[in-house]
Amino acid sequence: MKINLIGLVLFFSSTCCFAKSNIDITHVVLDLKFDLQKRHALGSATIFLTLLEASDSAYLDAGNLKIFEIQSDNLALSYTYAGGEETNNLCIALPKRQQAGAQICIRIRYATTHENRSDPYAIWGSFGKGLRFIEPTAVSPSKRKQIWSSGEPNSNKFWFPCKHDIKDIHTTEIIGTIEKPLLFISNGDLVSIKENEDNTRTFHYKTKRPFPNYLVSITAGEYADIQQQHRGIPIHTLGYPDEGDAVKATTVALPKMIQFLETKTGYAYPFNHYTQVAVQDYPFPGKVGQHNSCLISDNYIDDYGVHEDFKYLWDGVSVQALASQWFGNLLMPETWDHIWLNKAFAQYFAGLYTAHDNSLDEYLTYYLPFEQGNVFADWESGNIHPIVTDKYSDLSGFSSDSYATYRGALILHLLQFEMGEKKWWKSIQYYVKINAFKQVKTADFQNALEQVSGESYQWFFDQWIYKTGHPRFKVVQVFDSVNDELKISVSQIQNHEKEIEYEQPEFFSGKMEVEIDSVIVPIVIQPKFENKYTFSMHAPPGFINFNYRSRWICEIDYAQTTDSYLNQLAGSTDPLAKQSAVDELVLIYQDSTSTDELKEKIMLAFRAEITSELYWRYRLYVLGSLRKIDTPPYEKVTTDLLIDLIQTESSWLKASAITALGNSNDSSYVPIYLSALSDISDRVINAAAIALGKTKSDKVYSVLLNLEKHPSWKNQNRISALNGLSQLCDPRGADYALECLKDNHSPRWYLATPIWDYPFAAINTLIALNQTATAYEIVLERIKIALQFSDLNDLFQQIYLLNLLNDPRSQEAYD
Repeated sequence: MKINLIGLVLFFSSTCCFAKSNIDITHVVLDLKFDLQKRHALGSATIFLTLLEASDSAYLDAGNLKIFEIQSDNLALSYTYAGGEETNNLCIALPKRQQAGAQICIRIRYATTHENRSDPYAIWGSFGKGLRFIEPTAVSPSKRKQIWSSGEPNSNKFWFPCKHDIKDIHTTEIIGTIEKPLLFISNGDLVSIKENEDNTRTFHYKTKRPFPNYLVSITAGEYADIQQQHRGIPIHTLGYPDEGDAVKATTVALPKMIQFLETKTGYAYPFNHYTQVAVQDYPFPGKVGQHNSCLISDNYIDDYGVHEDFKYLWDGVSVQALASQWFGNLLMPETWDHIWLNKAFAQYFAGLYTAHDNSLDEYLTYYLPFEQGNVFADWESGNIHPIVTDKYSDLSGFSSDSYATYRGALILHLLQFEMGEKKWWKSIQYYVKINAFKQVKTADFQNALEQVSGESYQWFFDQWIYKTGHPRFKVVQVFDSVNDELKISVSQIQNHEKEIEYEQPEFFSGKMEVEIDSVIVPIVIQPKFENKYTFSMHAPPGFINFNYRSRWICEIDYAQTTDSYLNQLAGSTDPLAKQSAVDELVLIYQDSTSTDELKEKIMLAFRAEITSELYWRYRLYVLGSLRKIDTPPYEKVTTDLLIDLIQTESSWLKASAITALGNSNDSSYVPIYLSALSDISDRVINAAAIALGKTKSDKVYSVLLNLEKHPSWKNQNRISALNGLSQLCDPRGADYALECLKDNHSPRWYLATPIWDYPFAAINTLIALNQTATAYEIVLERIKIALQFSDLNDLFQQIYLLNLLNDPRSQEAYD
């Protein structure tokens, strides 16, 4: 800190204690160099700003930075800065008092001190704050040397002085010098690459349009640029040089995704290129969508077979990042309480795309339950607030929980249904067009809908956006045989017993569809306690599916009979209603009072669904439920069903059938499992390896070891072999498992789970074989190394392995 005059001391003591934002940043130039060993950056930040009011000081946000010098026009400026991470904590004394509107350029030399350490408990990655430095370690030498930044919601201040207020949008010019052969990637266009004499290169990026500070990002690592194009617009995916073919297999649909978003929004891709960079330890799903240079987890990169198994998952993440280029970068939320205009639309379009590319059933059976599960989980845990509110205590929690993303996406789908397709898409395209490259708030979205439709949707926004909660419906049906009428009473019985500081609607309203014996009937829920509906029918309905396709966020109390569940299972066109019937029928089957005749009826109904032409994920769900109620030894009809599925189906459904058949432990099926080992799907291979192990056949040991010779993505065949050996219980498998545990160089996921990470599968195998003594010594040595180098992730993973071993000597490691 520099204090040149006594008067400045008085100035700081009277002014800086009550710091407030008084500037508008228009342009930021960052010149960065990195020290990977010390895990910090040396930077020079040139900040062009405008004073919002007359002042002799300017305030910036700086998160634990080490400030060396601040200048303006080559004049050293005095400042106060006590470190920490408070807002407006860097107070800079200007050379003289300036009037409102004065344009000033400030240059700050600094170094970062905050290390963005990963959260070892988050196996899918973590954002943290500021710059994350990753490099190979003695325990995990196959990790990549890498740097990446995390900015949302206010974490960029940990690697450069800034104003993190989302209202403050600006352009950037980012210059990064990094050792060869690493590449440096940032927002905007690559202006130049300079080769330096000290084995470094300097990359220079510049943006043309202003954007929010939290979307500023950098990445450095060793990458190969896999390029595609859409209408002449370059698409860059920066993946690892040794994974080029996998990057191509993973990203084949990117141009199609951009075309889909352009068609739906009515607005061409808004930038002159799109770049996505795969990084380690980045959360799934990322959902940030940085400004035309998106970061995405390197778990996203798969070979063709793995990507086909998981395209429903990773293609959705790709679309989320892409959609953020429209909703977040083209249309920028004005304040954090309107962040749903970014996140909800990104999630919404991911769901739309999967319905477009895979099928509506894929959205209904995967996306919708996932979204609703997150929403209800927050509700049940007591995390309750409106989607839009400025009354939140924790900005990070508010911007990252289920409300802005999942609840918001569900409500967009509901609003689409309420308006109808024509009005909805015309409104969306109008909203995007008139607000392009502007900051938006929820009122702007609502106004666009109302201008196009000519209708007021204030009631909808009040109900779902500005208030919180959801309805709980009690449904009662009565059939009037005299008048041939079905009468349905729907009562809203939601209670407000939870102590919630936000307003909840007393009653909800809106359009809904009800399915009655496969016929879809529209109804309108009025905002009152009881709604009554009458339908002409000649006989009582076989089933009633209230809230067709689960469009509403709601809870339903509705007593149904076993016959109605069976009818719903067989006749509904809604896969979610069918799955609900499956769940209830499993419980009925397991009820001790159920007759053998009823159980057989349920079993026949499940088999009929599994062998139907319905969507694979739904049939997978029913097959999983069949496995709950039909256990070995199987009847011939079940065995024939499973063998037929293995012969005719693929991927997840085939793997599930193999798993079910494998539970019989019957060695006569070994030829079926052996044939499955050549399948393109690793899910199938893993199921077959486990099934082989369960047969305890003497032919199996060499077959399982032979899987190691067949290359697979990140050693999934190795995991399959280990899983099979753990079931085979042949003591010879211990040597193989130990060799796998010793190997810390081969490609793997760092996910601390035996499903994906072969060291953990190796430990499980050794436990199954009761051969853990040598494993303990290997793990203990790695714990010592991890402690020596203070690598938190390595330490966590090795302690996790130690816990699995449950060796009585473990106290030594804990001490």
